[in-house]
Amino acid sequence: MKKAIALLLLLCPVITFAQTTFQPGYFIEKGNKTECLIKNLAWKNNPESIEYKLTEGDEIKTKTINEISEFNVNSAYKYHRFTTNVDRSPIVLDKLSNVKEPEWKKETVLLKILVEGEITLYQYEDNNFIKYFYSTGDHTSAEQLIYKEYIKDGQIAENNMYRQQLYNIMKGNGSSMSKFEKLRYRKDSLVKLFLDYNGSKGEQVTDLTKKQNTGSLNLKITPGATFTSLNLNNGISNADFDFDSKAGFRIGAELEYIMPFNNNKWSLFVDPNYQSYSNSGNKGTQEMKAEYNHLELPFGVRHYMFLNENAKFFIDGAYVMGIPLGDAFLQYSGSILTVEKNSTIALGAGFSYKQYSIELRHTFKHGIIDYTFWSGNYSSTGIILGYKLL
Repeated sequence: MKKAIALLLLLCPVITFAQTTFQPGYFIEKGNKTECLIKNLAWKNNPESIEYKLTEGDEIKTKTINEISEFNVNSAYKYHRFTTNVDRSPIVLDKLSNVKEPEWKKETVLLKILVEGEITLYQYEDNNFIKYFYSTGDHTSAEQLIYKEYIKDGQIAENNMYRQQLYNIMKGNGSSMSKFEKLRYRKDSLVKLFLDYNGSKGEQVTDLTKKQNTGSLNLKITPGATFTSLNLNNGISNADFDFDSKAGFRIGAELEYIMPFNNNKWSLFVDPNYQSYSNSGNKGTQEMKAEYNHLELPFGVRHYMFLNENAKFFIDGAYVMGIPLGDAFLQYSGSILTVEKNSTIALGAGFSYKQYSIELRHTFKHGIIDYTFWSGNYSSTGIILGYKLL
């Protein structure tokens, strides 16, 4: 176990450096455009600064929101600075306002461009706080599309002023109000509307969301081998027995959701798998036996570090539930102890190439029986192979 943990810790600093994040782009400062390499973080929250290098071997420098009026990286992430009103009304259910009108706060923000055209659509995100903006004409100012949840007569009500705003600026194209009545305050709905409007006007329109990160699902089969340690102890009689470390097998299927930010480097996964463990031994004249067939349910977070488009290292951590299947017990002489549901944590590190992956994952020691004086501590280290089906 100690060797497995040591290996995981040694891998972490090595794979941390296995990333290429600076990509071609530019920034505009005081009207001057500077071509450079910008650290592409595929920002989830709207940034307030950027890191850049003039050349690959140059030192890393920083520009803040007060210095740049616009930047673009990899022709995908384009931000423009505006000083504008932002509705900072609470969005948490138990803190919703009783006022329908927006609660404006003048702010200087870098807004992410989603659709660029005669009417441009922007997004501002700060954790769970997401608002959309638009600009027209010379695009020197941006206005927020108003959507607000508030409390009215003890119920949640909605201010959907954004529908009227969009109708007012798009009605000249022959659009009727009915087109906007069911429009949702969602990224995909607004992007489609702005693309349709700009396209119908015959104006040049750019959909930057096509190059921006989107969430995706991966499904893998995950067979592998496990190396298990088990200790049985009685706190009253001081009876203690370590079963020999034993190899077993696992078969599973992993569902992974790649998060739509930070260059798809973060994901959530669940990896249900079946494991079988059977062992026996003797302590003096007393017979020891263990049968533990179980379903393991890890729910975890994974971080990828890319070498190139096809190859990447990763580390992950998971909360793991163990569910016994069939007859699951520990036997000490004549005492039969039933294995109960249990939980623990696990850490892993691995390498992925195209649709293939290999991972070393350690599941930490945890109790698998629930008796007053007995304890059964179980841990395992697994080598997990993966093949991505989709």
